[in-house]
Amino acid sequence: MKILSFTAIALMISFISACSGLKTYDSDLAYNLQISTDTDSGSMLTGIRTAVDIHKVNPDCTTEYAGTVKLDEETSEIGIPPGRSTYLVFVFEKSGLFSASTSTSYDTLIRPRTGYQYTAKVSYHDNIYNVLLNEIEPGKKQGRKISTRNMKTCRPV
Repeated sequence: MKILSFTAIALMISFISACSGLKTYDSDLAYNLQISTDTDSGSMLTGIRTAVDIHKVNPDCTTEYAGTVKLDEETSEIGIPPGRSTYLVFVFEKSGLFSASTSTSYDTLIRPRTGYQYTAKVSYHDNIYNVLLNEIEPGKKQGRKISTRNMKTCRPV
C-alpha cells in the first residue's frame, strides 16, 4: 500500500511539473555557452534540480522570457545571441522526501561578444550554491572570469 501511495504521489508531482508553464529554450544559434553542472545534495532523501531561464533584454531594458534549459546532464550547450544583452537566471530547486521544496536563484546580465565562447560552472555542495562564468577569447584556451551584473546595471539604448 505504501508503494502504491508513493507511486501516486510521484506521478502527481511529475504531472504538475509538466504543466508548470515553462517552455524549453529553443535557439538555432551556434553554441556559445557551455554549462557544466555538478550537484550533490548530500543525502539520498534530498534531490537538487538545476535549470537556467533565458530572457531576452530589449533596448529599453525590459526582459522577455525566451525559455528554460533543464540542466539534467553534466554538460549542456546553448546558443545565446551575441552583440545583445541576455539575462540568465540559474535556478536551484532542492526537494526532499520529508521536506518542502525550496528554490534559490542566481541571476546575471551578460552581453556575449561575437566569436567568443562562454562557460558557466553550476554547482551545489554542502548547502552552497555557486555559478562561475568565464569568457574565452577566440583562439585561446583560458578565459577570464565575468563578474555578476544584475538588471539594475542595464542602460537603455
